[in-house]
Amino acid sequence: MTLSERLLNPESLPSTLWDTEGKYLRLPTEFAAAYERLIDRYRLRALATSRTEQDSPTGGIGKAETDQHFAQQFDNSAARAQFALTNVTGDVVSVSNALILALSGNAICITDAPCGAGAATYAFLCAIAELRAQSVLPRLPLDVSLIGAEISGHARRIAFEMLEELRPYLESQAIFVEANFRPWDVTNALSTTDLITASIRGGTALRKRLVVVANFSGFLSIPGKLKDASPQLEELFRYSSGTGNVAVWIEPQIRFATAKEGLLHSIGRWAVERWHRFARVISDDGHAMPYATSDIVFKSTLTPDRLRPIRLAVMRLDLERS
Repeated sequence: MTLSERLLNPESLPSTLWDTEGKYLRLPTEFAAAYERLIDRYRLRALATSRTEQDSPTGGIGKAETDQHFAQQFDNSAARAQFALTNVTGDVVSVSNALILALSGNAICITDAPCGAGAATYAFLCAIAELRAQSVLPRLPLDVSLIGAEISGHARRIAFEMLEELRPYLESQAIFVEANFRPWDVTNALSTTDLITASIRGGTALRKRLVVVANFSGFLSIPGKLKDASPQLEELFRYSSGTGNVAVWIEPQIRFATAKEGLLHSIGRWAVERWHRFARVISDDGHAMPYATSDIVFKSTLTPDRLRPIRLAVMRLDLERS
């Protein structure tokens, strides 16, 4: 299969995910409803609907930062992940193919680090569920061992509650999730060793592995954090490597993520120079760039009267040993 061969044709996407006339993404109805229930449970609707175009919270350890990110950015993050999987613009073929292959059926261990409130992984799983519900993909049993790594205890609690809200919908489409949410500090070696131990226990010889890294640029843009995190990221990818395993790194198109000396270029350079025994970049343009970019708009769950922009930067790393 070449990169030009798309496993998911955007023309086959149902209207529940993609509006062909308006050219905008929709989050699956069940996903949007679950998000809205949690927004009301935590009394965050006023905060969510007060979001302006200037608001771009990145989250944090504390409850206030987590609440703001969940209220104002969670559905953006989910839409960005759904965009990567559905590839509606045709710009991210390699990433979309990797996700469809990984999530098509059988068993998989997903390490989502940092997971936040679960936006990226839940968006992937709900998009797959919706594609099954609309008869675009076959309804094959998918057993998921989810290791959600997150420094914020409040975010981990929301991630757990969000999964419980989504579980009936996922299971109706033969997607069964066993989750382990645990604290993780990417700058701490022992914390990362504990995460890897949990990931190893959550997998078996029959499980594929998918590592999801999403929306990390806000934290890693703090001076010194990327350098401090580098050994732990290397350890995570090395221990996650094996036949058929893959990592997907998703960021918004902010300067730190996409600049020549920024995050995604650094990850791509490390893959070539330091990680080549267990990781390689798979690019849609023959490695001219280690990541792909694309732009779209989506209809927000809580502010459906206006479309919000999604500016995606995404990288695929095949965690194949050599």
